[in-house]
Amino acid sequence: MIPTSLAAASLLLQGPVAASLDVDEQAAEQDNQAEEVLSGPQPGEELPALKVLGVYDADSGQELDFVSQAHDGPILLIFVHQVTRPSVGLTRVLAKYAASRKEDGLTAGIVWLTDDRGEAEAYLLRARQSLGFEVPVGISLDGAEGPGTHGLNRDVALTVLVANEGRVTASYALVQPDLTDAMPVIKQVVALLGGEVPRLEDLLPPRRPAGQGSRPQRPRAGQRPQQ
Repeated sequence: MIPTSLAAASLLLQGPVAASLDVDEQAAEQDNQAEEVLSGPQPGEELPALKVLGVYDADSGQELDFVSQAHDGPILLIFVHQVTRPSVGLTRVLAKYAASRKEDGLTAGIVWLTDDRGEAEAYLLRARQSLGFEVPVGISLDGAEGPGTHGLNRDVALTVLVANEGRVTASYALVQPDLTDAMPVIKQVVALLGGEVPRLEDLLPPRRPAGQGSRPQRPRAGQRPQQ
């Protein structure tokens, strides 16, 4: 075991940002493992067919099967059980990376789990720009539980599956998603496709400078708006 002082010195040499991300990534992974929560097929198990209702563009209203589209090639599936800022943020990061590996043969899809298909579709269309998902999105045809063949756990916020040749290679059940949870998933994709593991900060949206992007103040009663 490395003495605490040496471990701390090693982190300092890496720089505060890298050290912070590395520590946060390890902590997030340990927290999710400690809970021993499972959701979806586990590594080595077959990835069943998955039918969803497409939402955007040419997919709108069409029945899709992300698994069949992969043709037994590498695939990343993100099941959204709970819509929260952390779950949407992590989904956005994973989708951005998946889109960047499309030309390398990666199929990816986001599966929206809900009992109200109409309301979910309206929300996804209304919030499309703010959600910023860069891979196809489909609404589950099997309600909030998802298809019984997948054994999903509705008590988690996200279920993330990586598969190849029709079998799951990695499965993540995330109760409290964090952006750092993206890295173990991305490393699994890199293990299948090759290439370098990106830095997490390179996948995050740029921060807006202070004072930009804020809404103009509404004029008070009797006050004319500024031209």
